[in-house]
Order: sequence, then structure tokens, then C-alpha cells
Amino acid sequence: MPQIIYHVATSLDGFIADSDDKVDWLNNFNAFNDKEVMDDFQKLMNSFDGILLGGKTYDFVAAHGQWMAAGTPTWVLTSRDLPAVDPCIRITSESPQMVVEEIESKQLKRIWLMGGGKLAASFLNAGLINEVNLAIAPIMLGQGVPLIAKTDKEPKLTLTESKSYKNGFVSVRYQVG
Repeated sequence: MPQIIYHVATSLDGFIADSDDKVDWLNNFNAFNDKEVMDDFQKLMNSFDGILLGGKTYDFVAAHGQWMAAGTPTWVLTSRDLPAVDPCIRITSESPQMVVEEIESKQLKRIWLMGGGKLAASFLNAGLINEVNLAIAPIMLGQGVPLIAKTDKEPKLTLTESKSYKNGFVSVRYQVG
């Protein structure tokens, strides 16, 4: 069974985007110019052999033109008819369980569940998230897109790693279950 890791940046009060569905607030922390942050992020990115994301997250990432992970098997779970901006992208309305079965058939081991909160909730409800890895930004938005949408589950999380950065971010990693 592949490991599904929900890795996302979040505000301290648990929002992954502001009330306008934007993540511009992430630019306030100079993270992209911090060698330690970027080295750790690149190491994490290199540990994944597949990506899962919802339609809104895909819209945001695809709007930047070139696909960020060309060649990496990617599933976009949405009910909308969206164009695939790279041959490695599969647009699907299948259930999380069906997608994970497909991922398993391809013998992929570590999958990045990139977002959003509704998709993460659907995978959590299905018992398919193995790890939650958060980059917590030192900001409180007060409102916006929640880190996780309403769920039926309240799994126990075990902290396995934490690290703070000079720019105020804190990275935490939890094992689910």
C-alpha cells in the first residue's frame, strides 16, 4: 500500500489559503530565498513518486504555465472537466480508494497529497492518510480555506519530527493512527 502524505503550508490558525482562495501571504516570509528552507523542501519533494491534488489546487498550480513536476504521476481528483497540462497528469472523478488502488498497481510508494482541505478530508475519512506534514507560517489569517474540511474521523496523531526556521516557519510531521 502506498504511503499518502498530506503536506501543505498553513497559517498558525489553520488556513491553507485566504478568504479569496489566495496564498500570496506565503510570499511575506522570504522562504524562497532561504537556503535551509529550500533544501529541506527539495529533499521532501524528491522523496515523492506521485502527487494527488484537488481541482482548485490544480487550477492554482497549473496557472503558472509549466507543470511543476513534469514526468511525476499526478492525479487530480475533481468532478470538473479540466485539461491536463502535462502527459503525466490524470484528471479523475474516482473515489480516493479507487485512485489509491491505481497508484498501488503502478507500485508507487510515497504520494504527496498537496491539497486542498476537502480532498484531504476525503482521504482521511477513507483512512488513507499515513502522515500529515505541515509548514506552519507565523501568521493568523482569521478566515479562509481550512487545512482540513469537515471529517468523520478524529485520528490520533503522533509527532515524529519538528523543526523551526529563521523566517518563523515551523515544520511538523505527524504519523496518523
